[in-house]
Amino acid sequence: MVEFLEESNKLSLSDDQIEELCILADEAARKYVTSKISKNEVNDLVVSVNLEDAKELIVEIEVELSLSDLYAEEDARKLADEAVKSAFRAIDEYVKEVRCQPKT
Repeated sequence: MVEFLEESNKLSLSDDQIEELCILADEAARKYVTSKISKNEVNDLVVSVNLEDAKELIVEIEVELSLSDLYAEEDARKLADEAVKSAFRAIDEYVKEVRCQPKT
């Protein structure tokens, strides 16, 4: 299953912050999936996070999820969609934190 969302936010990040944000989003999506279903029931889980920081921050998150035969395809699609939302929540929290930090 593939879920794709795009979100824009006016914020300029350093290369280190962009890398940290990618890792954070990936971890949030994976953590969400494994909080809802046993790792043994996940056949395949691929999380892609793409960030582009030009005039505005563009974030694309894709979650591909395949579950064991015990689950319907629709279950995997819903879980992947919720994992993407969880990753965006983590990104939103990070961005709010960065915006609150004083600029040096």
